[in-house]
Amino acid sequence: MTEERNFRQYYYKKCGFRLEDEVEEKKSVEILSLLKDPFLDVHKLRLFCLRFSLPAMYRLMVWKVLLGILPTSQDSHKFVTDQRNQQYKDIHHGLTVLRRISSQTPEEEILFKMYLLDQGCLPFEETNMRRDPRYSGFLSIARGVCSLTDDRIEQYWISTKFFSYFHQLDEDFQSMVDKTVICLKKEDCDLKLFHHLEQNNVLDYLPLIDWFRGCFGDVLPETSFERIWDKVIGGSQTILIYVAVSIFLTFKRPLLSMNNTDDMITYLRKIPTDCGDRVVNDALEMWQKNGGYLIQPDTDIHIDKSI
Repeated sequence: MTEERNFRQYYYKKCGFRLEDEVEEKKSVEILSLLKDPFLDVHKLRLFCLRFSLPAMYRLMVWKVLLGILPTSQDSHKFVTDQRNQQYKDIHHGLTVLRRISSQTPEEEILFKMYLLDQGCLPFEETNMRRDPRYSGFLSIARGVCSLTDDRIEQYWISTKFFSYFHQLDEDFQSMVDKTVICLKKEDCDLKLFHHLEQNNVLDYLPLIDWFRGCFGDVLPETSFERIWDKVIGGSQTILIYVAVSIFLTFKRPLLSMNNTDDMITYLRKIPTDCGDRVVNDALEMWQKNGGYLIQPDTDIHIDKSI
């Protein structure tokens, strides 16, 4: 079915039809229809995130509803937003009084300290905070959120709620690494790249778990990772496996030309901005080919564990 759809899309494009415009129009009509209801349907919003990428102008609002920052009742949004704003100010003021933040403190670190203070587990020593296994993953997500909005209150709530939602996957990160290896072997037709990475221990030394824990916020450019986060917030963390595989396959040729493990790991740590969309598009295509778009999210937070 996927191959037939892709062939038809290719044929229509060759004939001059603009299918992208039709899809964008369909997306806009559908999301507007979902957002005009006084009570938002979380199930349908999640399903929309899995079927499409959210239009930029609605992305943050939909994320906030799906992450529980805003309630499903739109009449209550103003009241809840006011309460969220006050809570942000109280936590930020608490850190200021404790002299744990200053004007020189990076914004993402401020957000992490606020998160820890709100959780009642902010350590006295800064070094202990940086040893926290959640530290690098939270900062990666927070930097990604900060690149999407300049609103400090939005930055805090989206970062903390997304991290809390995603943090429940901690026990599955190693299995995601194992599934990445399986998927790479499947997608790398001649296995040249797989054997090359294996011989140079790249798969052992590359911080794949850090990639997953930070949801590629520090790896992909901001114009690309937001489409991946749509799927994760929609209920499918499996998309992250395909992103990792897509990165390997996209840079197959330069990787095969390298014989130094450190050079390959350094090369893979930061994806060039002009390659981000290609990586994400290929990842989404693989994900869809394997049935990702068919996932039916539950009314509660759904964690897709299929591959």
